[in-house]
Amino acid sequence: METRLLKKQMTAAYQYSYVRLVLNYYTLFEIIGEKPVIPERIFSCCQRLNGLLKEHFSGKNAEEELLKLRKDITHEVEVLTSYTDCFQIYEYVLNRMERTFRVLPETGLDDESFAKRLVDFITDTKETAVMNGRIRQIIGQLPVRLTKQKFYSLVMEGLSVYIGSPRENLQDMMDTLRTESMAKLPMGMEEGHKDLFELLEQFRHADYKTMTGEGYEEAAAKLSLACEGLMDESGLYLMLQDIINDFCVLIFARQEAVIDVKEEELYSSLTGEILEKFSKEDFTPVNEDFFDRLTQLEGRQEACYERYLRAELPEESNQWNQDPDYIKAVNVDRLLSGSSFVALKKTGEKVETAIVDRSFLEERAGEYFEELEKVLTGASRPVARAIMAKVLSDLPVYFNSIDEIKAYIEGSFQSCLDEAEKETCKELLEELMDDENNLV
Repeated sequence: METRLLKKQMTAAYQYSYVRLVLNYYTLFEIIGEKPVIPERIFSCCQRLNGLLKEHFSGKNAEEELLKLRKDITHEVEVLTSYTDCFQIYEYVLNRMERTFRVLPETGLDDESFAKRLVDFITDTKETAVMNGRIRQIIGQLPVRLTKQKFYSLVMEGLSVYIGSPRENLQDMMDTLRTESMAKLPMGMEEGHKDLFELLEQFRHADYKTMTGEGYEEAAAKLSLACEGLMDESGLYLMLQDIINDFCVLIFARQEAVIDVKEEELYSSLTGEILEKFSKEDFTPVNEDFFDRLTQLEGRQEACYERYLRAELPEESNQWNQDPDYIKAVNVDRLLSGSSFVALKKTGEKVETAIVDRSFLEERAGEYFEELEKVLTGASRPVARAIMAKVLSDLPVYFNSIDEIKAYIEGSFQSCLDEAEKETCKELLEELMDDENNLV
């Protein structure tokens, strides 16, 4: 890879990541200090990060252990995401039971009029991506009354969009469907999350048909508390991972980066002061001099990132993938892409050129259907419907016209004979439309 281009990219990346690391590391320090209770696993990750920063500043190579920490946090977030996906299934079920036990206002619209409102909402934009997003959101809230055969047929229609595209794209979608439908969950879900695992088991074995009002209120309260905890914990891991990603960029880019000594001293002194207080678990406020130096970072992040974006990489190829400098540049690019848990490349990896054809699609879909069938067979009817709704809302839009969408919406309402469930679906769809309109 051309030396001039590499130095230009690595310098901008190094400066950008260093500024971002300082700001995010200080924010993490403040949050950890303010929270009354920090999960032990998260605090352990913070201590590992602090130890690696110390090694880095003392001149040791922390890359191997840093990548291990990044991998461990990625796994933890996969576990937490899987719990969130599972609980969303049961939230769907409980939402549709709410009117059985609570008196709530009605939308006041018949099925046909409400279906028209939904279609108007979908078509009230000229942007295809926005329209498709609205369709998927609506499908995720509509009543589900499908035979398994019809359901699998709709899934195949959605997956057919991938014919002619790289196989990697289809695999990413299949991974999403597997996790969100509970067909495949990560290893070690119970480890370190005993309370969540036991709660998930309670929901799995609950008898929703005979559930009492008291049982419903208890289940809803437990679910709400669990989801709140998952959100908080995932947020901390995400912040940690972003710091680790920037730390990785510092290590990858340092050799080629050209940076002023005083600038580097500013960044390293700020990081070092946070590290010292963090390591001692001294969460008292920092001094005014620290804040004065911290304010010097204002505007630098944006300026560095703009410079970084101007340094474009050559297009990936098998030849380029043999070049360690190119792989390093690609990994820096991935770490700064905004996707916190993106996989990193290794030197010598081959570019996947195979595409999806009908035979490959049917083979991969068939494997998934076998896995999903076991889940649906062992689930109660309300849970099976929730899983179907989730899967259908994850797929690329498979409708060919507005008339098809309208017919699907009307059919969903007409086939649902449970008026309480139908009214809840309408209420949730009302909220969906109101929320999006408020963003406009």
